[in-house]
Amino acid sequence: MPINIADFQANLPGGGARPNLFEVDLRDVSGLEKKTVAGDNTRGSFLVKATSLPATTISRIAVPYRGRNVIMPGVREFEETWSTTIINDTDFAHRKWIENWMNAIHSHETNVGEFKLDALSTDLSVYQLDHKDGARIRGYKFINAWPSELGAIDLAADSNDAVQEYECQWAYSYWMNDDQSVTAVGDGTNTVD
Repeated sequence: MPINIADFQANLPGGGARPNLFEVDLRDVSGLEKKTVAGDNTRGSFLVKATSLPATTISRIAVPYRGRNVIMPGVREFEETWSTTIINDTDFAHRKWIENWMNAIHSHETNVGEFKLDALSTDLSVYQLDHKDGARIRGYKFINAWPSELGAIDLAADSNDAVQEYECQWAYSYWMNDDQSVTAVGDGTNTVD
C-alpha cells in the first residue's frame, strides 16, 4: 500500500482526541454531614490537573483439550484504583472535603467510622472532550468510589514559582461507560447530568 497522507487523515476523524481536553465530575456524598465544594462540580472540574481513562482486562482461562490448551475468556478485572492530581486552592476546599470524607469512613481519633457503603461512596466520572467545541465525546463512570489514599503536599522554601498539587487515589467497585451523560450534555457547558 503506498504512503498517502490524505488516506491517513481520512482515517483519523476530528484530528484525534487530545489528552489535555478532559473533565472530571466529583460528586457530593450523601453520608457527609457538611457539604463543602463537591456540589460545585464546575470548580472541581477545573482543579483536577491530571487523571486517566480507565483500563480493564478480561482474564484468560486455559482449558486443556487433547494435548492443547484452548484459551477461553474469563472474568473482567478492573484496576481497583483511579488516580487524580488535584491543584490546591488557597482555601483548601477540595482537600478538606476529601479529608472529611476519609474521616467519616474511618476516624483518626476514635478508630471507627460509618461503614454504610451507599452513604460513603459515590459515582465519579471522567469525560474526554472534543477539541472543536468542548463537547463530551466519551465518558466513564466509577461506581461506588471513595478516596483510599490522599497524597502529601510538599512544602519547600525555594518553591516560589509553583502551585501546590496533590494526588488522590480513588477505590471503586467497577467502571462503566457513561454514554448517557455524554449525550445528555452534548454542548460541554455543564458538568452535571
